[in-house]
Amino acid sequence: MSKQVLYVGIDVGCEELWVSVPRRKPKKFEHSKRGIRSLYNWAEKTAGDDQLHFCMEATGVYSVSVASQMVSECQAQVSVVNPAQIAAYGRVQMKRSKTDQLDAEVIRAFAESQKPTVWTPAARPLRQLTALVTQADAIKDCLGQWQNRHHAHEFVPNLPDEVKKTQRSIERSLTTQLKKIETAIANLCAQEPTLAQQVALLCTIPGVANKSAVKLLAYGQNWLTERSAKALTAHAGLAPHHYQSGTSVRGKSRIDKRGNSKLRKTLYMPALVAVHHNPILIRFYQRLLNNGKPKKLALVAAMRKLLLISRAMLIARKTFNPLIQR
Repeated sequence: MSKQVLYVGIDVGCEELWVSVPRRKPKKFEHSKRGIRSLYNWAEKTAGDDQLHFCMEATGVYSVSVASQMVSECQAQVSVVNPAQIAAYGRVQMKRSKTDQLDAEVIRAFAESQKPTVWTPAARPLRQLTALVTQADAIKDCLGQWQNRHHAHEFVPNLPDEVKKTQRSIERSLTTQLKKIETAIANLCAQEPTLAQQVALLCTIPGVANKSAVKLLAYGQNWLTERSAKALTAHAGLAPHHYQSGTSVRGKSRIDKRGNSKLRKTLYMPALVAVHHNPILIRFYQRLLNNGKPKKLALVAAMRKLLLISRAMLIARKTFNPLIQR
């Protein structure tokens, strides 16, 4: 006889965790390794013979730290849910107040009702790659801001020498750190067989170069190989968003950008190149244009198709084949 599932809602904060289980008041725990262990032991005593299933909102590093420890040390079932889903569920339930305790109860009720999928952490090399790529992009953004300041300083009369010196020093430092991070990314992809194989596969797609392949893996993570095509499209914020009702409401269809903007941004330039050099995407893009679709819409559709081609290749572990129609 299968065990019953007892869902546990966790509202994750940077310093504390509020936990909700059925028929008991929410309880607070410290957000630390000891606190997470105490949380699990308390929930386990409450559950008795029932199987535990923890659910929390995706709150970046805070939720990942809790979920990772529960999976690795407690072998617990965990779901990490989009906060927009929890917020929408709370509105449906007519929740008029918002506190950490109530949020934990809403998360638990959502899990009991919707039974979300179990979260699995990405492999360690992939997590390291994501951290390195994210750091590199942050440094590039910062370096770009300082280079813009450098350009503006050229038009400032009587600019103090101290400003010029600090400007040059900061730019040199950021450039040096960026090179170190890029070297670490190259070394990681060379040393890890799985990453090396996946990067090589993606680079066989006309329009996808090494840097784009690395960023696609870093920002796509497990979604690229473990989720459905529909879920991956939504995760990238490339799913269509229609706004129509009856005969009077005919809003313009757009893409639903409630997804990973970094993954979507990563796909833009490769798709732009691919619609001119990739035989599959050339035909796909031209067909949309011939049907009267705007260029921007056709390019977004090409981004989505490029993402799904990448997914299929990574799952099948096969190189790009221009003869396959997808």
